[in-house]
Amino acid sequence: MAEQYWIGGFFVDVSRNQITHNKTAQTIPPKALAVLTYLAQRQGQVVSQEELMDNVWKDTIVSPNSLQRCIAQLRKAFGDDGKSQDFIKTHAKKGYSLETDIRWEQATTAIKDEVTPAPNTRSDRAKNKWFVTACLFIAIFAGLITALNAPRSSDSLVINDIRLLTSTDNRELASTYTPDGQYIVFQRFPEVLCTSNLWAKHIQTQEEFQLTQELGNYGNISFSPDGNTLTFIEQNNCTPPAQQKDCFSLQRLDFAAALNAPQSPTTIVECTNTEIRNPIWLDSSTLALMRKENQRWQLIRYNIENDSTNILHEVINGSVVSYDVSRSNQEIAVTSLHSDNRLYIEKVSFDGELLSSHIVDFPEDIPKFTFIHPNFSPIENQLIFSTGKQLFTLNFEGEVSKVSLPLTDAISTPEFHPDGQKMIAIKGHYDSDIVSIPFADLPNQIGQLNNNVIVRSMLEENRGKFQPNGNAIAYSSEGDGTSQVWLSDLNNSDSNSQPLSQFPVNTYVRNLLWSQSGERLLVNGSSQLFTLQLNGDIQPLAVEHAVTDLYHWNESTNTALANIRINGALKLAEVDLLNGDAEVLTNALVKWAGVLNNNQVIFMDSQGVFWQIGALEAAVIPALEGQGSDQRAVIKNNVIYSINDSFQLWSYNINTQEFNVLAQLPDEVDYITDVSDSHILLTYRIAARKDVVELTLEQQR
Repeated sequence: MAEQYWIGGFFVDVSRNQITHNKTAQTIPPKALAVLTYLAQRQGQVVSQEELMDNVWKDTIVSPNSLQRCIAQLRKAFGDDGKSQDFIKTHAKKGYSLETDIRWEQATTAIKDEVTPAPNTRSDRAKNKWFVTACLFIAIFAGLITALNAPRSSDSLVINDIRLLTSTDNRELASTYTPDGQYIVFQRFPEVLCTSNLWAKHIQTQEEFQLTQELGNYGNISFSPDGNTLTFIEQNNCTPPAQQKDCFSLQRLDFAAALNAPQSPTTIVECTNTEIRNPIWLDSSTLALMRKENQRWQLIRYNIENDSTNILHEVINGSVVSYDVSRSNQEIAVTSLHSDNRLYIEKVSFDGELLSSHIVDFPEDIPKFTFIHPNFSPIENQLIFSTGKQLFTLNFEGEVSKVSLPLTDAISTPEFHPDGQKMIAIKGHYDSDIVSIPFADLPNQIGQLNNNVIVRSMLEENRGKFQPNGNAIAYSSEGDGTSQVWLSDLNNSDSNSQPLSQFPVNTYVRNLLWSQSGERLLVNGSSQLFTLQLNGDIQPLAVEHAVTDLYHWNESTNTALANIRINGALKLAEVDLLNGDAEVLTNALVKWAGVLNNNQVIFMDSQGVFWQIGALEAAVIPALEGQGSDQRAVIKNNVIYSINDSFQLWSYNINTQEFNVLAQLPDEVDYITDVSDSHILLTYRIAARKDVVELTLEQQR
């Protein structure tokens, strides 16, 4: 396959997985570049989907959606919105063709300094967003180099190098080192699937090993102290008479045997009525685990030999958030939420003795309700955590210090190598667009989602909401490298998109709602509520509880329907936005809620069952049995719209009790976010990359 070539003014370097334009390089998934190269080799010819699938995905069974996703990624890279199709043209029921001139080159060691302008350039908005993202990426490495020579306080960490340990079309998550530091172990999610296999990779030889025979829904991975046993939680659907939708099995795997051939895990214990997660070995016979009791998490010790448990740490009127173990110091670092709604960092012995407890003192650029997951570092009394955009250290007195400059891609779950000189983490890139589909032609338009995109960039666009009494759409976007609220004119969405908010880099826009008048927005930014005017003025609201999900806003009564965290447990409540008071509506764990025209509340519980709250009690909606999922829902004029686990878009009219399946959606649709009288808004996933990276560190004193 050709390694380097030009498509107009775009330089394609297959060896680097890059497309470069005007000195700005963009990383492209390998399969998408393989599709592009195959089309380039047949420039001007119509290539069928079958031919592309047979040649790019040889001996691999994938859905046609994989090809469509690659075409969408390539069009984005060229600034082609899929409507003008200046580069890659779709031929209905025939295939695709590459229409631009190709210039092939011999392999070179560097990209040309000057790039000829492309005959067809992307929209100004897409160019600006990509330019800003590229500048941020360059700034990271410039900042890291500068950091080496900058004066440092005692016992600080400096990042010397960042390199990819995995780079595939799959997603890699939940990585850890083996105790001897020779391997990393991680989850690998095959394309278009939501289940994974466990894999190992030898860091020096780069050889990879599939460890599990069957795909599964595996959780965090932990090695026994001797490195022989791998332990994790597998999550599966429960069968009656279990009291929860998902069951959790604590499992183990012989690591040496799995390096020779994939193995089937052995179940240690299965929980059908209790949720457990995050096992970490304390010694050769006992594990620490987080267990949920009454919607709050506690830390327990589980003895494998005698099948017994005891509580290591719990918070009265609060909840454990995360923990990490230092076997060398016989200590456990616990982050927990207390009744004052503050996050604490606590040191606990292996016997369960509380050694210290302090409030985490977040700097101004970290929102006060942020949950963090610190891990032990090689520096005594120092932990490390990521907010997704930045790395920080935390000591057991609750003091937080910044490690590095902001990152363009989210970096999460940092974990140190046994020698303390390196660290692995997960680097993420999520790219989604907002699609508007007319109800009148819904089944026919579903197959052409890319042609119905109304908001796009190289990063995440989500949570689109139609403006009442207007022609705008409000949505969340990370197009400029931070999570902000944007506004777009539906009549000319691409050229009139603009950011409304200016949240700090570590804020994440979780939800947004229009007022009934369409003159302002209610925004949930990292569990804090704000009102946002159309001129950009923003006002924080005095709500004392963390708001995890925002469902409905009644502007006339100044109340909101939301999931809030009370004493560590999530509660569906009506929140008074003036004084912060909250009235709990149900003790059930709620995944989604909405409001009917008569102000009655509909909610979906953790098992996907829909309920309607009446004057005396909540009643199940029988017609919606089996229709609940994680894809959210919307209520419009007493009609519920949602997506079930089979990716069927459905509607249910509360008044007439009529249920309809409207369309079969592709699995690239992540959420339904809003409906109007004539259209439905969907979040359309273009790419969801997760890679394992290794950071080389230096400790300075």
